[in-house]
Amino acid sequence: MPKRPSMQDRKLETPRVVTQIDAALMGQERTRREVVELLLDEVMPNRQQPRTAFADESLSELAASIQLHGVLEPIIVREIPLTAYEGHGRQYELIAGERRWRAATRAGSRTIPALVFPEATTNQVAFELAITENLQREDLHPLDEALAFGRMQRELDYSYAQIAERLGKSKGYVQNRMRLLQLDADLQQLVTNRPDTLAHVYELAKLTDLEQRRRLIDAVRQDALTLAETRARVQALLNPTPDRDESYLRKYDSDIFHDTNGTEPPVATAKGRQSDADARPSAASAAGHTRAQVALTPRERAALVDASAKVAHYLDDLSLLSEQDWAVLSPLALRLSDLLRQVGRARSVARSADSPDT
Repeated sequence: MPKRPSMQDRKLETPRVVTQIDAALMGQERTRREVVELLLDEVMPNRQQPRTAFADESLSELAASIQLHGVLEPIIVREIPLTAYEGHGRQYELIAGERRWRAATRAGSRTIPALVFPEATTNQVAFELAITENLQREDLHPLDEALAFGRMQRELDYSYAQIAERLGKSKGYVQNRMRLLQLDADLQQLVTNRPDTLAHVYELAKLTDLEQRRRLIDAVRQDALTLAETRARVQALLNPTPDRDESYLRKYDSDIFHDTNGTEPPVATAKGRQSDADARPSAASAAGHTRAQVALTPRERAALVDASAKVAHYLDDLSLLSEQDWAVLSPLALRLSDLLRQVGRARSVARSADSPDT
């Protein structure tokens, strides 16, 4: 049998030093504290709150729930020197849970359950706890998230990689969110009103012409453009080609903003520039292309399926899309956009023809 190593033969292992921030974030500080009931008037908001807006309707719903069930999750506070706030002396400052505190006040509660950190808790620990608690909530607005990341970089001197590691995000996710802080005011306003249009906003940010961008922002806000159409429009404006000139763009705009009865408005032409009617292939020319000549082969279908799967990754993270790939995908996006529009119209006409009222 092998000889069992003696105590002298064993290597001495030095335990990892756990910082105050790590201890707090991993719960090692919290496990030594009990939940206590604090008077709502003893607590004041967090001066470093990452969240800048609280929806009134959402607060009212939470207040109604608190009236029925109470506050189910304790807030986190730290002790502070007695501080005057709204006519009361406050002894505790919120670290996390301001939405619950506001809703409990609205519900008419006098007390709220809380975990209390000592006054010695640093601003750095309090700030990271506040951000971590907020980022665990799905309804945090993208701009609030971007502002929080920016403060971590500015006030805590964290890199993109460090922010991502601390919060369990990818580095690309952090970088994309922080791009919102560099947006012009019109694009930030679109994000504020419609946070579901983030992918559109990243595309629109490539345009420097404010008038061109304003029209597209209006279209996106009205759900008149899909993401693929937005990309195609931006690319067409940035890199106009002879067969996609101004007349085409005006036609495209007319389809989006004015085509309510299925008819297309006339398109003005300039000398030396083809009209849309001239640019379209003639019936005789189109007849020359047989179904067999234009039908996709099995290999082409398989290639498109593979390409579609890769495009799905680009939708999740635009930083993966290279300029070379976009140069190939852009013409395809334009053609597919036109194809989808024509197929939709053809099906609409077919449904109208089949309707018993016609």
